[in-house]
Amino acid sequence: MTGEQEWITSSYSGSGQQCVQMKPTPSGVTVRDSKNPDGAWLACTSEAWRSLVAAAKDGVYDLPAHVREAPSRPAKPAFGDLRLMTARWLPVPRRDDGHLSIAFVDDHVAMRLSPRPETLVFTPGEWDAWLCGARDGEFDRLAPVPCAED
Repeated sequence: MTGEQEWITSSYSGSGQQCVQMKPTPSGVTVRDSKNPDGAWLACTSEAWRSLVAAAKDGVYDLPAHVREAPSRPAKPAFGDLRLMTARWLPVPRRDDGHLSIAFVDDHVAMRLSPRPETLVFTPGEWDAWLCGARDGEFDRLAPVPCAED
């Protein structure tokens, strides 16, 4: 299997060309934007990934009304056009991996792993497809819970 074949998307993403992509790694899960495979990516620990998915299942990262009901945008804004400095970042409950967090900003969804500057930006449709996959358990196997030792 080649490196590109290891990336997965939610089954709700349709063709998989505009979505959140994930790949398991020995230490956790790497996340990127399918439309920019050579761009920024985030590497989170297995614990942080499990916490992100659990919080998504609990509705913590559901799209707020102002994002969900925003007029359709033909393309994502340029990174510099987003108001990331004033965004309200929602931390993933388990913060041992460098503060993985999500923000709803300018009718989009941003994900970052501070203190690194790299930020992924997703459309409401891309994020909603990821949320649906998380709720259905599609990403649970990416970072399985370690077996307890006897």
